[in-house]
Amino acid sequence: MDNTNVPAQPERNVGRIIARNTAFGMASQLALKFIGFLFNVLVINHLGDSSYGRYQIVISWATLFAVLGDLGISQFYTREIARNRERASEWFWDVVLLRFGLAVLASAMTTIGAILFNYPTEIVIAVGLYTSSYYLQALLQPLISIIEGNERVDITAMFTVISQIIFMGAGAIFLFMGGDFVWLVVAALITIPLQIVMSIWVIRRNKLSPPPFKIKMFLWRMLLRGGLPFAMNQLSLSFAFQSDNIFLSKFGYSDQQIGWYSAAYTFMLTASMLVYAFNRAILPSLSREHETNPDSIRPWYYRSVKALAFVGLPIAVGGMLLSDQLITFLYPNYYPASIAFAILIWYTPLHIYTSFSGNLATTIKKESSAARIFVGEGLVVITISFILIAPFGIVGASFATLVTEIFGASLFYILFRRTFGPGLNFKKMSRLAISAAVMGVVVFFLRDLNMFVNIGISATVYLIMVWLLHAFSESEIAGLVKLFNRVRVRLMPSSA
Repeated sequence: MDNTNVPAQPERNVGRIIARNTAFGMASQLALKFIGFLFNVLVINHLGDSSYGRYQIVISWATLFAVLGDLGISQFYTREIARNRERASEWFWDVVLLRFGLAVLASAMTTIGAILFNYPTEIVIAVGLYTSSYYLQALLQPLISIIEGNERVDITAMFTVISQIIFMGAGAIFLFMGGDFVWLVVAALITIPLQIVMSIWVIRRNKLSPPPFKIKMFLWRMLLRGGLPFAMNQLSLSFAFQSDNIFLSKFGYSDQQIGWYSAAYTFMLTASMLVYAFNRAILPSLSREHETNPDSIRPWYYRSVKALAFVGLPIAVGGMLLSDQLITFLYPNYYPASIAFAILIWYTPLHIYTSFSGNLATTIKKESSAARIFVGEGLVVITISFILIAPFGIVGASFATLVTEIFGASLFYILFRRTFGPGLNFKKMSRLAISAAVMGVVVFFLRDLNMFVNIGISATVYLIMVWLLHAFSESEIAGLVKLFNRVRVRLMPSSA
């Protein structure tokens, strides 16, 4: 058969795809954090720290039970679409109906649990409203899985920006009209139908296997079994992220103190959100790459870990030394939160590593190993929280969070050491730590300067030290520059 007239299929470039998805993810996170900062100022000024603390209790409590409405099925579905796009239409309606049934269970358990936990009526009402989103998510998340499984995380990143802008706009209107924190939950519900409509439009426009209605209940057992490791990951991470506020409330600490801790914790997570865009981008792309070329994943791990350390270490050092100035600048009435933030900021480099590792484990079909690690983290945080939070309050909660992430990061390092072998080159990694330490000295001695001037000078010193100590090899620098240029072009196409 003559194939001379058959057009050649374009070669798939994993780095370019990840760069595109990371770029859009970073742009969306930058936009969200800027808008979110303004919105948080509004929320705090209108609610006050006590009411803000109650709002955080609602979010924490509902998030703990949210995993029951999904049981990891959506993440499993996303990965399987990335491996075989035929599954988008083959499994879609089974995933939707299964998730809807789970939503009924999750909604009932979340609301009844809040009542049995003796939460005030307004918190129970807010929790009940929040759980109504589970039914809408039963349709939304499978639609998102189709889009992300086809390596279009950039599209879902734009959805996130749009929905968050609408949430903040609606929330601001409700607050100006005199609404309390319950109305913030209502504002969040408004955005989900819009995301559903946008997702359906994108799927049809891009011909991403629009699914016909078809039910195959024999698949449900397979979906539940496949999603279970992801569910364990979600549950454990929910405990690690959200249990602090619940422990603080049940050990008798005031809503005001919970508000302080939540402000510090939220700001700490902001420091790692930009890296989250990269972590989210790698899942579909490296899943498909692992299916065809498993050996290509090993260098991605080594280079990515080093790049994450390059970003995370100066954030931790600088954030600790400038914690009081940063918190005072962002939240003038939340100065006690600076103590918690100085501890929690060290969670950032650990968290971006464990978050990356969890996603990477999924791409190479080691989600069961990742699930065991995250379950271990959940058990550790519960144990340490019982020991530290009652006597030490928000300081104890901060240390419990930090120790838990040290435990998880250590286990992930051992997992990938066994999987990929040595190769992180700790001699050069230590040069990043030395560079961050020198930067820290500069930050300390320039504390009397304007905070932003201090950050600019210190960041420059850090980059110079990294260069002088040759922390990166020439090939690593070339790879990072290439990836940066791809991201820059995606973010600012007019400059290309």
